[in-house]
Amino acid sequence: MKDLEWKDEYSLGIPAIDLQHKRIFDCLLRVAHGATDDDRLRAEAEIIKLLRLLQEHFMLEESMMQKLHYPDLKQHIKEHRQFHSDVHHLAQTSLMKKRGVPREAIKIAHKWLTEHLTVRDRHYVDFFSNANHKNAGKKRGAK
Repeated sequence: MKDLEWKDEYSLGIPAIDLQHKRIFDCLLRVAHGATDDDRLRAEAEIIKLLRLLQEHFMLEESMMQKLHYPDLKQHIKEHRQFHSDVHHLAQTSLMKKRGVPREAIKIAHKWLTEHLTVRDRHYVDFFSNANHKNAGKKRGAK
């Protein structure tokens, strides 16, 4: 279970986004604990919470990208929608089969989160950082 926990290396340096990412990791860990304990109801409740957290997080992130004219916004949104759909499917499957969440599904969700965070989200952070640098230079030159 240790590998499911938040690591400082996932931090993007945007406090609101990092806090949401930590909450998502915590929730996924609770889903995993529910699956391990065969506490299906608790795992399902956590999946529903995870869906809500993902929706809130994706809305914030996408809104920020839109305001800052992130060029890869459409692809990023597409990835968000696919992951949200996959987690929703996991919740439905779990409810229909009346059993806990499969370990493999948790591993897949964790892998997606860590890869998305460390690669795709880093792209927009780098873009914003470079854009801020350019804007700061323009402001200094305008004086």
